[in-house]
Amino acid sequence: MDGTTYARIPKNGFSRPFLFLGSPQHVPGGRDTSWERDWKLLTGWKRWLVLSGAEHQSFTDGPLMAGALGIRPASGVLPAARAAELTRTYVAAFLDLHLKSKRQPLLDEPSSRYPEVRFCPAACGPR
Repeated sequence: MDGTTYARIPKNGFSRPFLFLGSPQHVPGGRDTSWERDWKLLTGWKRWLVLSGAEHQSFTDGPLMAGALGIRPASGVLPAARAAELTRTYVAAFLDLHLKSKRQPLLDEPSSRYPEVRFCPAACGPR
């Protein structure tokens, strides 16, 4: 979730299921190019999801704790509770699909219930 991928994928690819879940800096042509580099080497099931309004810390308990301490997020940042809900929902769907073999339509296409989630690379702009 979010962050640069430092461990290099072998040139012959990686065939295990893989989920990228991140902030808007992780879009094709974005500031962090590691996901775009590695996407091409993922040969198995894969999804690249970007949460509009998310920041690097949105995928941790930090924003939830900050709210409890009275620290307000910057304007335009995805609310902490919503970021946690989205993270839990999509990670659970990924695990249910690949560990329990339960079909997960949520991972097939964008959902009107979760409009903050964009499927990349196609829905994230030009490559």
